[in-house]
Amino acid sequence: MFAAADLMLLNKSDLLPHLEFDMDACLAAATRINPHMDVMLVSARTGFGLGAFYDWIEAGASGTQH
Repeated sequence: MFAAADLMLLNKSDLLPHLEFDMDACLAAATRINPHMDVMLVSARTGFGLGAFYDWIEAGASGTQH
């Protein structure tokens, strides 16, 4: 999945302080498989990162991405 992805979207970032999740290890593993993949942290609950995600989608739709 990561080898073919253009974007890795990590949702629920607002929960990270409450979970035992090694985000650095996750990101390292994913980008080791695909170093050209974009990575974004978002929270649908708080809206964190959604503006950048929407911009990423718009850039892809307009052909200015990658």
